[in-house]
Amino acid sequence: MFFAAIDDDIMSVIPKYQFKADDIVKQGRTSKENIEAVKKWTAANPRMPPVSEEQVALFLLACKDNVEFTEETMETYFRQRYSAPEIFQDRDIDGKEGQFTHSVTKLAVFPKRTKENYAIAMAGIKDTSYYNFNIESQVKAAFALIDVLLYSNPPDGLIFIIDIKGVGIMHLTRLKLGTLKKFFAYVQEALPTQLKRVHIINASYIFEKILAIAKPFMKKELFELIIAHPPGMPWSELHEQYIPASLLPSDLGGELPSVEQLHEGLQREMKKLKAFLEAHDKQALMYKK
Repeated sequence: MFFAAIDDDIMSVIPKYQFKADDIVKQGRTSKENIEAVKKWTAANPRMPPVSEEQVALFLLACKDNVEFTEETMETYFRQRYSAPEIFQDRDIDGKEGQFTHSVTKLAVFPKRTKENYAIAMAGIKDTSYYNFNIESQVKAAFALIDVLLYSNPPDGLIFIIDIKGVGIMHLTRLKLGTLKKFFAYVQEALPTQLKRVHIINASYIFEKILAIAKPFMKKELFELIIAHPPGMPWSELHEQYIPASLLPSDLGGELPSVEQLHEGLQREMKKLKAFLEAHDKQALMYKK
């Protein structure tokens, strides 16, 4: 009974995905040998928490099936999530913080993917009052979105759209350099998927000011992924050059439901996946720094 209880405790901290690692192997996206090699490494690493084959498969996809790079990235992932509880813990969407964040923020995962199997997600603000802007809470919600996005049928990459309409000078006074540093470190060194492109829409003069603050934390590779689109740009330009209208919401001139409708769908999904997100939180706390 004692050992069964230990096993139950361990299992409760391992996020349970909808897909199976064997499915990823059958698709030819990684190999059983690589999954087993990384699993063996995690088991032998005293700092690492228990992980599933599905998590290992995710990181192999993110690291282009390179075992050594996968191991480095996984350790960085757990270290950063352990060291930044303000953006990786207490992510209950029904909690006070979660409810408020989703009332002032727009977040969405688009239901269709690109022909390259890239997922598309979007973030922006609904409430433009600077005093309701909380960088820690909004980064926390965005990273939770990515965890949910990876729950089933992992993509081969991620395109992220950030709408900065309504962001003004006073919002910049709410930024915290420590949080920005952790945000960019995670995105560049620990993200469990490949970031393929970042589109900034409604990029007015404020974008240059945001960039000036963020640039010290950004590597050249991330900077080169960013494409800024000015306010008033015809959506047809976005469709023709970057993302087809069939993959975008109506707000961006696309054929999908509005961002608000997609946000509502995401919130429902987050409610269903509470235990999944909580397991991520518990697992990160088992990392031994």
